[in-house]
Amino acid sequence: MMKTALLSTLAAIALTAGAAAAQTDVATTSVEWLELSHNFGAFDENDGPVSHIFRYVNTGSSPITILAARASCGCTSPEYSRTPVAPGDTGTIRVIYDPAGRPGRFSKYVGITFAGIEGMDKLTVSGTVVGSPRSVAGQFPIEAGPVLRLNRPSIMFGQLKKGAVRMVSINAYNGSTDTIRPTVDDAPAHIDVTIAPEVVPPAEQFSVICYFKSGRSDLYGLVADTVTVMGQPIPTVAVVEEDFSRLTPKELAKAPEIFLADSSLDFGTLGSEAVTRTVELRNIGRSKLLVRRVYTADDGIAVSIDHTDLKPGKTATATVTVHPEQLPGALLNARLNIISNDPAHPVTTIRLVGTKN
Repeated sequence: MMKTALLSTLAAIALTAGAAAAQTDVATTSVEWLELSHNFGAFDENDGPVSHIFRYVNTGSSPITILAARASCGCTSPEYSRTPVAPGDTGTIRVIYDPAGRPGRFSKYVGITFAGIEGMDKLTVSGTVVGSPRSVAGQFPIEAGPVLRLNRPSIMFGQLKKGAVRMVSINAYNGSTDTIRPTVDDAPAHIDVTIAPEVVPPAEQFSVICYFKSGRSDLYGLVADTVTVMGQPIPTVAVVEEDFSRLTPKELAKAPEIFLADSSLDFGTLGSEAVTRTVELRNIGRSKLLVRRVYTADDGIAVSIDHTDLKPGKTATATVTVHPEQLPGALLNARLNIISNDPAHPVTTIRLVGTKN
């Protein structure tokens, strides 16, 4: 009986020792990455694909092999060897990003699976692609200097009543590889400009927000200006009109009324010398006529008027001088605009015609 018990004890000890030895001989597989992410920073699309090599160490007790590497999109591709990496050695995988047609920020990953290891490791690449002119032309077609691109060539405020305020914005693009702080170098007193955001990373967009405050402008009619951002002039256009909406029926009945003796001026055949013509206008209304502005948007024409404050029955003379050498073509076909406080005819137009010799 004692002999049987002793044999049982020895057998148990032998089994335990054998199991421990077997456990010691089991191979382990594990890896440790030196880094899991990389930022390329800002780079030009025209520079072509960029790449980074990620490294890992085999921290297990048996060789290890990459089973698969799958990218999150077609713009990212992995390159790696299927040769086993011995314990303690370092393996590599190259991750390539192709920026073609992809301006702006990006963050992509490659999922790595090793033979014998459950789960997946993610390697992330990120950065900012400064788009080529061709890539960004669809959204920002206007090139306004070496850095700035715009989505529109000008800022159009449209028509607004005198005293009104209108906000219009234009979007811009930082086409450099540096972070910029856009500045407003020049703007007329009646246009306030705000840049948002104030700090713009590479390949990011910002807004040039303009407030046209017509009460500050001395002009009626077409008001053309420029707003200069980062040394680049951006044209602005507004049409300022008199506000007659608050006039009572009694005031309208007694309103001033403009009358023109001529609806056109014929300058005939123009030689090399300047030619002058005049046109008479009269107030045939029942209250004072105020001539707000007399102007033309055409080149080569100078305009003046001798009186801008006309009591009922009074007249004024507008003088128009044409400089033939400054005309854009062989024909003179321009418009002279007279803006007044006549609610029925706030803008009166005189046609200017002639032919260059």
